[in-house]
Amino acid sequence: MKIRNLGAIINDSLRKQFILASFERYGHKNELLDLGCGIKPFRHVYFKYTASSIGIDVATSPHTQTQVDVIYDGINIPFESSRFDYVLCTEVMEHVAEPTAFLKEINRVMRPGGILIMTTPFLVPLHEEPYDFYRYTKHGISHLISNAGFKLEHIESFSGYWGVLIAFLVQPQLKIWNKLSKLLRFKLLYSAFNPFIFLGVVAPQFLYLFLITLSGKTKSGPLTNYTPRGYGYTARKM
Repeated sequence: MKIRNLGAIINDSLRKQFILASFERYGHKNELLDLGCGIKPFRHVYFKYTASSIGIDVATSPHTQTQVDVIYDGINIPFESSRFDYVLCTEVMEHVAEPTAFLKEINRVMRPGGILIMTTPFLVPLHEEPYDFYRYTKHGISHLISNAGFKLEHIESFSGYWGVLIAFLVQPQLKIWNKLSKLLRFKLLYSAFNPFIFLGVVAPQFLYLFLITLSGKTKSGPLTNYTPRGYGYTARKM
């Protein structure tokens, strides 16, 4: 797999598995809205399941805007009602100041029976400050989704106790190497090519993924429900 975030290999891998499984479950549809698309990291997944797609994001996004089709205000989705069959919204909700209004606006632009595929973080550090407002439990997600006019169909938690512990242990290492790479102006110090990062950061995360795959415990269970790194959920517009 391509590593986008050295400190989030576990969560990124489990999130991708969830999104792929969701599209496989619901099948091919007409049009998709990639909401908060950033660099469209999942376009290679959803292009096989949709006839067309549009990616939108806000101007304050820290990601490059080269893949964004439409810049919007983060409040009013600039499309007519009942247009999209799919809405994909990954790792966005924590940055939305008014989540109920946001979800109702998503509901408005979806066709009846349309599918929302969404992921949210839980036990993760603050990021993209100051636009980092919330962390949601599965109960909070269920409440918000239902109040916005959706029927929650599936919810899945990402990682468990050991995965969360590994993720928090690698963060201080990455901060140190990031500062050193900037101080010495040597970018490879902050990469998987650095043997200390590979052994202390990358390898433990891939080992965890290998072990949970081997044990068949990649899906929700008692530990993952109790200490998830994040959640993925699908809902249908009523």
